[in-house]
Amino acid sequence: MSGVVSKFITLLTTIKPSEEKEEWSATEISRRLNLPVQTVHRLLTCLSECGFVYKNKETKKFRLGLALMELGLSIRDNLSVRNAALPVMEKIAGRSKESVYLTVPENNEGVFIDCIDSPQLLKIAEPTGMRLPLSVGASKKVMLAFFNLLERNKIIEELVQEKTINDPKKLKEELLIINNQGFAMSFGETTEGTASVAAPIFSWENKVVASLSIAGPETRFQETQLKNNIRLVTRAAVEISEELGWLKKVR
Repeated sequence: MSGVVSKFITLLTTIKPSEEKEEWSATEISRRLNLPVQTVHRLLTCLSECGFVYKNKETKKFRLGLALMELGLSIRDNLSVRNAALPVMEKIAGRSKESVYLTVPENNEGVFIDCIDSPQLLKIAEPTGMRLPLSVGASKKVMLAFFNLLERNKIIEELVQEKTINDPKKLKEELLIINNQGFAMSFGETTEGTASVAAPIFSWENKVVASLSIAGPETRFQETQLKNNIRLVTRAAVEISEELGWLKKVR
């Protein structure tokens, strides 16, 4: 570990709040870490710019910033989603006889974080950790469709710049349809010959934190089974969302 990174980590650990102390002066930090005050000031300035440290303008003392809390909460949310989703995923995997995926958004991509494999010999087996743009496949598009408009447009602009999207107008029209119907479908977008249906998972803040999808060979996603999978995945996504504290709003 580099010396600078080590100093950053040690400083952040040092000013961790306790019952006795919530804020620290640069001098106190300097004495605690046995570093020159000038060095401590440079470290604090850098951390403040990133939001990792906050300076109280009245006391001139420092405490941990909200950016660290946001990072911690994002990890907690992913763990909470996974814990809430797994029992439901196992249930609908048994009912659909297809593979069931849990996907979370990260920047302009969707990441598969868990999967319950289909019990059938012919099945979809995408690897956990696989990343794809939020414009590709039902599990990613269904999250993008339920982001707020500013965030959605920002991500679309980024993907256009990365040459991932050729027709942003067409994508926006598709996202509007997905948002109105509450689920997404895709055929052959991630892997040729496969099909998928997906629904969004919401947090207690009414924000999209993940998606649940059922995927399998396209030949098994004919009309009756397709309707059944859509019903299963939408109901399951609502069940997981409610477990996370989401209160369904009338559309």
